[in-house]
Parts: sequence; structure tokens; C-alpha cells
Amino acid sequence: MKAILAAALALLAGTAAAQPRAPGTDYPNRPVRIVVALAPGGNADLNARLVAQQLSQQTGQQFLVENRPSGGGTVAFETVAATPPDGYTLLVGALGSHTLNVGLYGDRLKVHPLTGVDHITISSHSAIAVAVRPSLGVQTLTEFRDLLRANPGKYTYGSSGNGTTGHIAGAMLVQMLGVEAQHIPYRGSAAAFTDLAAGRTDFQADTISFLSEHFRSGAVRGIVIATPERSPMAPDVPTSAEAGLPQYQATTWTPWSATLGTPMVIRQFLYEQISEALRVPSVRDRLVQLGNTIPEGMTPERTRAFIASEIERWVPIVRASGASVD
Repeated sequence: MKAILAAALALLAGTAAAQPRAPGTDYPNRPVRIVVALAPGGNADLNARLVAQQLSQQTGQQFLVENRPSGGGTVAFETVAATPPDGYTLLVGALGSHTLNVGLYGDRLKVHPLTGVDHITISSHSAIAVAVRPSLGVQTLTEFRDLLRANPGKYTYGSSGNGTTGHIAGAMLVQMLGVEAQHIPYRGSAAAFTDLAAGRTDFQADTISFLSEHFRSGAVRGIVIATPERSPMAPDVPTSAEAGLPQYQATTWTPWSATLGTPMVIRQFLYEQISEALRVPSVRDRLVQLGNTIPEGMTPERTRAFIASEIERWVPIVRASGASVD
């Protein structure tokens, strides 16, 4: 009996020793909280949950997802910024939370994406597409434009919230087409889509990863994807150039961040663990199946530089679109 107990203890000790930790630390030695800046059901939430499950297996510690979608991600930023910089509270967001809010909120933004948090990596990119309710009676972007021009302000578009990627992508489309439409914010892409599918709103800009299954089911019709090439997830949806609006280009991405001051050794460890998780077939294949691409080599330094370049690109677009938040 003593021999069996000793063997069991040795096995447990060996398992614990095999679990990866940040060099020179015992991190993580307790559960890690992942605050998602968007509602459940969207691309950022999917990224967070798939990767979190794999991180839990890799490290032997729980990575727990918590959604804080209010304020277009500002609440999630403020939540994470108020925690100790020890790597036990992480932030997962999107283009909206980490870039567009800079243009939307300006000086009112309490936590700036470049100076208020530290960055870890980016787990995916996903193109933006535009869906219309089939009963709207349009087949192409040109027909869509003509309908809205003939009925200024009559039609509505939903998004996952004020200041989110869908909001700005929708506002940018309206501005580029020279039409008018009313924006209706929801608490998440799924909630917005429910009203679109029911005919209570008229169109929605969102990630191809979210919309592709609805295109296939026929619940909605895709009239444009804001990329230079068609997506294998929605091969019948024309590119913006094919639809006659080549300047309409929009792709969101899923950044992972940490409280400002989190040691680089922990952020580098998390980058390596997330990269490893993204190489696991069950994680990678699921993300790719939903229309995501997985970037390589997005270290903490490269992630920060990328976010800085996206802020420089998108802030003028946000301001030109006329989009605003309450």
C-alpha cells in the first residue's frame, strides 16, 4: 500500500513538474480570468473560449472567460486596468475595442489601448461582410444603394453595440454609398442578428466568421465582403471591388492584452502558450472553419506595433464616418 501511495505521489509530482510556467516564476499557480470586451456568441468570444480551454489543459490551471460587452469594450478595459499587473486578469477584444474607440471617444476614453494596457498577441483575423434581410428585395450592393437613396433614413442596421466593429463598418458603408440609415445598437452580434433575421432591421455588418453560417442557411443574403478576395466561407458573396466599392475594406482581429505593468516574462509566456494552443488542430481548424486566419509571430512587441498602425489608419475613418456614441 505504501509503495502504491508513493508511486501515486511521484506521478502527481511529475505531472506538476511537467506543467509549463513562466521562467523564474510559478505563474500561473491559480485560475486566470479572461475578460472579453464583446458579448457571447461573437468571434472574440469564440476565440477566447477555444483558446482558454486549451490553455487550461496546457498549464493545469483554469482560464475562465467572463464577458463585459458594455460601452463598446470600454468597461472591459476599465475592469482589467483596475486589477494587479500579475497576469491573472487578461483582456480579449477586437478592432472596435482596441482601435475604433480611440476615434469614437477621444479624450473621454479612460483607458487608451496603447498606454492603458500591455499586449500579448493576436489570435485571429476575420473579414467583415454585409448581410441584408432577404425580404428587402435587393440582390446587389448597387440595388441596396439605390433603395436607401430613394428612402433616406427609412432603413436600419444593427450592430453588437455603439462603437463596435459592426457599428463602424456599417456607418462607413453608409457614408461611402452616400445614403442615410439609422444605427440600432444591441448587446452582441447574436442579438442584432435575431432582429435582422426577423425583419425588424434591414442590414448588418459583421465578421464573416459570424455571418457565414447564416448565408449558407439562407436566413440572410450577403451583398459584399470588405476584402480584395472572396472568402471560401461565403464564396458567393462578392468582394467590395466586384460590388463596385473597392475602397470598402474592413477586417477585424482578436487581440489579447494584460494589465499595464504585467512583467514581460509573463506576457512572453502567455504569447508562447497561446501560439501553442492555436497550433492544436481542434482549435485551429474550428477558427479556420469559421472564416478566420491565424497570424504567425504576433509577439507582444509586434502586437503593440500592429495596434498602433491600426489606430493610425482607423481613427480618421471613424471621424469621417460621422459615427458617434452616447
